[in-house]
Amino acid sequence: MKTESEEHLKPKSQYAEEAVQLALSGRWEQAADVNRFILESFGADQEAQNRLGKALTELGRLDEAKASYEASLQLNPLNMIARKNAAKLDVLLRAKDGLRSGPAKVDLNLFVEEMGKTMVTVLEAVGPDVCRLVVPGDVAELRIERDGIVAETVRGVRLGMLEARLARRLIKFIKGGNRYQAGVTGCEGDQVRMIVRETHQDPRFVGKPSFPMRRKREVDFRPYTKESLLAREVESYEEDGGEEREEGEDTGDSEIAGLHPVEDEAEPLEDFGGQIEAGDEDEEDER
Repeated sequence: MKTESEEHLKPKSQYAEEAVQLALSGRWEQAADVNRFILESFGADQEAQNRLGKALTELGRLDEAKASYEASLQLNPLNMIARKNAAKLDVLLRAKDGLRSGPAKVDLNLFVEEMGKTMVTVLEAVGPDVCRLVVPGDVAELRIERDGIVAETVRGVRLGMLEARLARRLIKFIKGGNRYQAGVTGCEGDQVRMIVRETHQDPRFVGKPSFPMRRKREVDFRPYTKESLLAREVESYEEDGGEEREEGEDTGDSEIAGLHPVEDEAEPLEDFGGQIEAGDEDEEDER
């Protein structure tokens, strides 16, 4: 004889859809509960284990999340989602252990962007298989190496070099007394994205931003006229002798109806002489 709960049990697909919707709305605790219920009520299910692993990861319960992905792999060793996420969690757990025992003091606001104090960049000269060794959230230190700056995690994994122009700017600040810290925001293939933050500003640089300030100009919507409304005389002129516009020349293709603002980047620093001069006018405009 079925119990009342068994009689009112919905199809598994409905519970799975409910778990997905909870995840999409960021309700990770409820999503984890629904996926657990699926496993308890319907038995082993690799997709439910993967969803549970994702929910637990978002909740910061990394050990449990890894166990959930490993349970999925026991059901299907070829499950690429479980394999990929279990490997990332393994690296992340080792990184967290390294941070607990490491000497680095982490700025809690490291990954919060702030104009003039942070900059997101893509590293150059990235080593092979770096993305197997790091995950988003890893903290890195910056070290001057000859005329460039190398980024390296607190566990000693060399990530790559800052692009030359940014490195030249920061080297002058670092030698002048500023300090910086960095963190990995994304890693895929041979591309490592990193945020760099100024953590200490030397008194001599008060009012001088570490990173180029950008000012955006207001761009109104560009009016367009239907071709059928153009005067016949204009068409004749274009056919007879008007210069044809080069393809892609100021046609607005790169700025659909003026939706993309134009950005100006301040000039790179040329020299200190005790103070930073280049780019001052742009920075004053910004303020």
